[in-house]
Amino acid sequence: MNTDWEEDVDPWIVKGVAHPFENDWFHVDAHNVIRPDGGEGTYSVIRIRRLAVGVLPVDAQGFVHLVGQWRFPLGRYSWEMPEGGAEPGEDPIACARRELAEETGLAAGNLERILEMDLSNSLTDERAVIFLATALSQGAASPEPTEVLQRRRAAFSDVLARVVDGRIRDSMSVAAVLAAHHMAVTGRLPAALAQAMLG
Repeated sequence: MNTDWEEDVDPWIVKGVAHPFENDWFHVDAHNVIRPDGGEGTYSVIRIRRLAVGVLPVDAQGFVHLVGQWRFPLGRYSWEMPEGGAEPGEDPIACARRELAEETGLAAGNLERILEMDLSNSLTDERAVIFLATALSQGAASPEPTEVLQRRRAAFSDVLARVVDGRIRDSMSVAAVLAAHHMAVTGRLPAALAQAMLG
């Protein structure tokens, strides 16, 4: 057993790959493989074209700015931080600023990259980058035509409670809120902001 946190060797052997489906958002690679147990099979991977980008806006009073929308794949409503997709080659921070402005009308004086994530890593290669936005100023929102958004400004403690009890379930938002909480309690945020967030 490897105990030093170093990566192990790849136990999969790929004999070939087919591409049975593609659209503007993703394509599917169907790999003909020899599995780690020596058996043969197919491992299909969804390859996502864009980098997922999320931005958690926290104002000077310790309030989080969320957006709510109906999520078609889940068939239910979801409260989340502003999120979007960076085009290939696009700077993630530029995407974060764009999504923040489009969905909330906010601009951030400070954007700090706080997390990188692999999303649903048994099915896709989708990656995410998450930013913490502070020093906020308000402008006009301009969501995309397919987005019917509500906005909510909520105390960080309330948002954290909703993450912990499962009322906020969006994975990037959950991770961002937990990371921001960790930053607040470990002194990685300005003292006044941390105090406002923690109440």
